[in-house]
Amino acid sequence: MRVGVGGAIIDGRYRRGDVEVVDGRIASYGLSPRGHGLALPGLVDLQVNGYAGVDFSTASVEEYESALSSLRSHGVFAVQPTFITASEDDLAKAVRAAAAAQQRYRSCAILGVHIEGPFLSPNHRGIHRPEYLRQPDGQLLNRLRSCGPVRTITVAPELDGALGLISDAVASGLVVQLGHSAASAEQANEGFNRGARSVTHIFNGMRAFSHRDPGIVGAALARTDVIIQIIADRVHVADEAVQLVLNAARHRVVLVTDAISAAAAPDGRYTAGGNQVIVQKGVARLDDGTLAGSTAPLIQQIRNVIDFGWSTEAAVNMASRQPARLHGRSDLGTLCGGGPADMVIVDDAFQPVRILAAGTDVLP
Repeated sequence: MRVGVGGAIIDGRYRRGDVEVVDGRIASYGLSPRGHGLALPGLVDLQVNGYAGVDFSTASVEEYESALSSLRSHGVFAVQPTFITASEDDLAKAVRAAAAAQQRYRSCAILGVHIEGPFLSPNHRGIHRPEYLRQPDGQLLNRLRSCGPVRTITVAPELDGALGLISDAVASGLVVQLGHSAASAEQANEGFNRGARSVTHIFNGMRAFSHRDPGIVGAALARTDVIIQIIADRVHVADEAVQLVLNAARHRVVLVTDAISAAAAPDGRYTAGGNQVIVQKGVARLDDGTLAGSTAPLIQQIRNVIDFGWSTEAAVNMASRQPARLHGRSDLGTLCGGGPADMVIVDDAFQPVRILAAGTDVLP
């Protein structure tokens, strides 16, 4: 079967021409074009708090189905449900629901869950509820891990006990990210030296960068071993700041949505981690004006990065290949000869028009 596109992102690079699929795998590419669309690998979103009216912090197993289906309709093939700070009982319940959904549904793979709190700075908590913030506690983390597939945690490295927790978590196989933190650059580097591998939505929820006090932002950008996660929805971070990050660390940048239940849904009132959120013109805020996550699909962030002047292949890799590699998943986020034909076909406006899983149309 010829897919009927004018080009494809193969092995992370743009290849002009059509793609042929045989028995669910990519048999050849670079064929005479038979269309004007572009074939992308399935996208990977590492920070999703909710989607299509579903808040993952409180979602039932059944509610996951509609959220995962909507995510895939926007090109996302793998996701990491993210839970913000809550009581231990509520976090445990959320992890158990994600574990059950991971086993039941395959429309969008659940990589594991991201526990974004409660080991965060009260001074940079964003919408995380202060009554549930905790000092780093390995026993609490282990109890949550016993409930299901905890894969990632966010930690403020300046908190008492944070460095020991980071070391232990990394040794046990978790991905540790630094964020929601007042850490200095020195404190951030101590966390990275203990094995923290990434920064949670750079600029948001952390000490502001300055030339004499660069904080986590400066430490992460100055190193070459840290993955930079950023929300490029043109709301959370100014265009110039996104450009700064891309210029400094292009091959280390991962686009994340930080999506809430209002993503892929109309304006109105929603919940996000136990908070009431009002969405107006696609921007989600608490009643006091605090930004409360994003509503823009990941494909929109790719379009934004392209609008900033970056190549299509670079922008797509930031939302597919690079996040998959952070989690050691070479089977995701890449199209390659002989590999599964899991792809998103977008039109000239970069809107998804076909979703193929193993070469079979799963959505019109």
